[in-house]
Amino acid sequence: MPEMDLTELEESEQFVDFAEEPRVYEGKKEEGLTLFFIDGVRRTEYAVYIVDEGSGKSYEGAFVSLGAGVMKVERGRLNLLDESFLECRRERLLFVSGDLQLEDERLIELGFKTQRTDGELSSEINRYMRESLEASIAYKSYKKNPESITICDGILSHKLKGTYCLGFVKTIKKLYLSPEFVFLLMQLKVGQRSPIIKLHYQRQQEEREKVDRYTWYVKLSPLEGMGSLARLEVLNFDSIDFERVRYLADLTAGVLPLFASRPFQDQRAPQNLLPIRSLEFFLRKQLGSYQLIRKRLEQIIYA
Repeated sequence: MPEMDLTELEESEQFVDFAEEPRVYEGKKEEGLTLFFIDGVRRTEYAVYIVDEGSGKSYEGAFVSLGAGVMKVERGRLNLLDESFLECRRERLLFVSGDLQLEDERLIELGFKTQRTDGELSSEINRYMRESLEASIAYKSYKKNPESITICDGILSHKLKGTYCLGFVKTIKKLYLSPEFVFLLMQLKVGQRSPIIKLHYQRQQEEREKVDRYTWYVKLSPLEGMGSLARLEVLNFDSIDFERVRYLADLTAGVLPLFASRPFQDQRAPQNLLPIRSLEFFLRKQLGSYQLIRKRLEQIIYA
């Protein structure tokens, strides 16, 4: 029900056309398939409000720890932990809204560097994590393994143009279909997908980046309604091979339900896939002790 409350059953301005016949498609499974899952986590260590006594200006800020990494899963064999977690990057930053010049040797020693931004703080932190951490890791992983399936948790960064990395969008807040075709989603069964859809860039950021997308919906669990679906996407439908996109779409429909979580495993079931859940757990461990970092920050701030 919460998912249904968020869904806007309206035609999106980004909808261009179907890339194939508007009907339900069966997914495919392959033994020996290798998948790479990319995700990131953020943790706010301290929210701060900074006043410059010289100019009288005030600034909003946040100390955050960010982590991103890759998990490798080979279908049909036992995946050991030390073989599955391939890469982990961690950054600690003090995000400050505005033009405040703030450098402190004690913060640098603690591992925090200052990142200034003019946008809304939380959105800019998420954008930084997606574009500076997750996208770079995904691009590197894809270049090493171009024939495998690379799945990024969430929408894709424009920096992944020219690749076949897939964005896995768990929460469906808007349908990129006209109301007359919503019945296609209601007809889906586990292991099936919707037709592939062409999306045109719409928002100002997308217009600057010239990002078109192919997208499709897959059915992850037998539950009814939008809460059993996920959306996948790949960038720039004018510059990539559609037959390969169709092949990837069929594989995601057939294989991803095998990794769908259940309610007793994750509150975000079934969309929070088990490999992504395990990767998130691993990355949070790499962020270090929240209590120790917060205590050290308090000592610096109050000093």
